[in-house]
Amino acid sequence: MPIETGQSVEAVQSDPASVMITRTVHPGREDDYKHWLVRLINAAEKFPNNLGTAVLAPTPGKSNVFRLVHRFTDQESLRAWEDSDIRHALSAEADAFSTSQRQAATGMETWFSISEAPALPPPKKWKMALVTIGAVYGLTAVIIPLEMAWVPRSWSFYLTNVITNVLIGGLMTYLVMPTVTRVLRRWLY
Repeated sequence: MPIETGQSVEAVQSDPASVMITRTVHPGREDDYKHWLVRLINAAEKFPNNLGTAVLAPTPGKSNVFRLVHRFTDQESLRAWEDSDIRHALSAEADAFSTSQRQAATGMETWFSISEAPALPPPKKWKMALVTIGAVYGLTAVIIPLEMAWVPRSWSFYLTNVITNVLIGGLMTYLVMPTVTRVLRRWLY
């Protein structure tokens, strides 16, 4: 869901929380943005429970749209960063050479984001759940029989379970959900 600057971001307190800031940098101001970005990341890292910041740069020559994702262990920590004087000052400074759009995510929404349309609100939760259940079912229907054939029977359930979850998590994040989201775009949105 798009979030305006200064607007509260609501989520379950115990869940990790993230916010994605999309900034369209004015032509010729890319260096200003890059210098500002270093200062912003350094400031965010000083906040408690910061899990890191991911920077997604545009494809060279394609656009001036940069995406920045701040992750915190919980909603309260994210809110402390969002409400901080330093974040407000840095955001106001960046408005001189770019325009921003904020999008908060607290759960599966990040699996359903479309890079060509980052400002789209997430799909309805029941649609996300249905697609995720279908994707996980399909993966486990393939992965578990393959593991049973390849993994030695002497391995413990816990070790095999770790392997299964690593495979499912990686495949869901990097292959299955981006593909499924692209294929089902019209139904989801």
